[in-house]
Amino acid sequence: MKHHGKWVVKLLLVLISALWLSVVAASWSEAAEEQENEYNFSWLDPDKKVSVLQNRKFRKANRPLVSLGFGFANTNAYRKSTVIDPRLAYYMSESWGIEVFYSMFSNKKNTTAEALEATSIRPDVIEVKNQVGALVHWVPWYAKINVFNTVLYFDWYFSGGLGSMNADMLPGSSTTGVATTKSLTAYYLGTGHTYHVTENFVVRLDFTNAWFKAPARAVTGAETFFNSPTFTIGAGFRL
Repeated sequence: MKHHGKWVVKLLLVLISALWLSVVAASWSEAAEEQENEYNFSWLDPDKKVSVLQNRKFRKANRPLVSLGFGFANTNAYRKSTVIDPRLAYYMSESWGIEVFYSMFSNKKNTTAEALEATSIRPDVIEVKNQVGALVHWVPWYAKINVFNTVLYFDWYFSGGLGSMNADMLPGSSTTGVATTKSLTAYYLGTGHTYHVTENFVVRLDFTNAWFKAPARAVTGAETFFNSPTFTIGAGFRL
């Protein structure tokens, strides 16, 4: 039971990765059928024309993006967590941007914690309540796919940055200590898709992982690194 949540998260990550790879592969196969802004590559084939995939229809440079995401998190082995994730992004160019976010977590005991407490064992828990951070975005891929004869445009970005999180440090039944709330420094890496539905409206898929340092037994023990991944689906409006 203890490792059940970890395997679920790993399986979801594999499925998400496979979905992204299939989306990119589909965009490559559909690129040859697009007839926008054609160029004649005579050195490649005098009788064929190659369409330019990077001919952008939707641009994001110098346009703030306000978005709101909802999803789940794996903040602790003894909690099931959901997250609300408002964000504000600004891109200086089509490839580089910055983003700030504030994530609010709702935590409940999972079946593992309930099973342990039924035997009078209370585990050590670091329960993340909220986090705030700033990210740098790099967008190396812009693509388009044909969905039911409608072209869908999207960006694939990678991000990294710093922030802080507030967490309740809850000692277990075998730990000497008092529950406290701490502010912890967090390091973030993430990736995601931004789908351009209209000139102003987008849909987002975001995966962000936070690393933070805390006592191994919540309130006692040597400090060690923990991680807290989140996955959200949301919508945004570009100003």
